[in-house]
Order: sequence, then structure tokens, then C-alpha cells
Amino acid sequence: MKKAVLGALGAYQKLRRGRISPCRYYPSCSNYAYEAIELHGSAKGMWLAIRRVARCNPFGGQGFDPVPEPKGTRVAK
Repeated sequence: MKKAVLGALGAYQKLRRGRISPCRYYPSCSNYAYEAIELHGSAKGMWLAIRRVARCNPFGGQGFDPVPEPKGTRVAK
């Protein structure tokens, strides 16, 4: 399942390559979805991606919005 979803996202990104991104956040919504699925698996990654796309509207926020780290992992400082 994970490979199929990542393949579909990769195809979408290739089709959009070279065009201006309408996304209000960085990374773009498709990059966010790809990274979320890689880190969290297909079910939780898709849920995070859906929540992100729902926030991407004219009345929502903007700016840097990274994928949250999986619980139980620590970032080295």
C-alpha cells in the first residue's frame, strides 16, 4: 500500500514539475504527504496529509510546516 501511494504522489509531482506551487506552506502539500507517508506509514501519513490539505485555504495559515517526528524519536542537537 505504501509503495502504491508513494508512486502515485511521485507521478503527480512529475506532472506538476516546473509549475508554480499554489501551496501556502513549505514544503508543498505533495512533498509533505510523501514525507509523512515515508515516516509514519500509509494510514497515519495519509491522515496527516489530509489534515494539512484541509489547513491550506485562504483563511488558514502559511509558512514552514514540517512533518511531525514519529513519537519516541529524538532529534540530535
